[in-house]
Amino acid sequence: MKMGHIGKMTAVLGVSAVLLSGCGLYGPETETSSIDAPPQVSVDQPNGAVSPDVAVQGSEQAVQQTSERTVYLLDANGYVVPVSLTLPKTEGPAKQVLSYMVKGGPVESMLRGGFSAVLPQGTEVKGLVIKDGVATVDFSKEFKTYEEKDEKKILDAVTRALTEFSNVKTVQIWVNGTPLTEMPVASTPITQLDRNHGVNLELAEGAMPGKTSAVTVYFQGQLDDQRTYYVPVTRLVPETADIAKATVEELIKGPKQGSQLFSSLLRTTRVLDVKQEKDLITVDLSSDILKYDEGKEASPEALQSLVLSLTESTGAKQVQLLVEGKPLANGAFTKPVSRPLQLNPIAF
Repeated sequence: MKMGHIGKMTAVLGVSAVLLSGCGLYGPETETSSIDAPPQVSVDQPNGAVSPDVAVQGSEQAVQQTSERTVYLLDANGYVVPVSLTLPKTEGPAKQVLSYMVKGGPVESMLRGGFSAVLPQGTEVKGLVIKDGVATVDFSKEFKTYEEKDEKKILDAVTRALTEFSNVKTVQIWVNGTPLTEMPVASTPITQLDRNHGVNLELAEGAMPGKTSAVTVYFQGQLDDQRTYYVPVTRLVPETADIAKATVEELIKGPKQGSQLFSSLLRTTRVLDVKQEKDLITVDLSSDILKYDEGKEASPEALQSLVLSLTESTGAKQVQLLVEGKPLANGAFTKPVSRPLQLNPIAF
């Protein structure tokens, strides 16, 4: 695999997105009123407003509006991966996102490169309500028809997809109007699901269960000869108070032996300094990060992975990257960079 060639071809995919900055992925959302009965309707649109499905004035032909949404799918290696899709605008975007994660559903015609849906075929979202930061989703009985090996992946995907919305902090799962306290196949507890549970979870070398801290790092997967995509991996590392530094160190270590993923950061790269001031993290790395494209600059994919990993693990809004104490020469990264609004906008 020639990483220099891959890096150049994927610059538009990754780096252009990182130039975008702003608030929540879908904008501010307003919580709904309380309910006593099982949720039967989707009410996850901000302020209860209905987005127009069509908008053409002075024309008899309606043009459907679209929005960028992040769904969670399985890649060819079985990892849960966020993918940005252009979907029809709807009054229930959170419910729509889940519907595009169902096997045999509307996402099937959009899939290429070994990606597949994660929710069992035939699953329907009967209702979805957001209140006090909790998204309660009511699935049909088909939700229970999955293999044991997919249980954690389903939980990861549903939790991550719903918590992409700025007003969702935790997720509750119901089936046919009945709340679940554990998953039906392997009995995984699900009393409270949030992003702290991680995604594609693994235990780092030397980490002891019960004495760990979690960091989420973004490695890369290979879509084809020219394109790569980012895969979040939550790694349990030996307990530490310096989450930012641990995140960078784990990203440099790269994927576990035997993994189909890879990192664009050279393992010889040293962490010189990491500090966080409010919503800004500044990372100073050794010059080994510049050993890309004949040693003149840093890999755009490596820089993107750093921004994704640090903003995910620490909650910081921006990342400033330095090399030997000086700002990078790469145009997009000379100043503090925000997390991209779209992740893996893969053109299937």
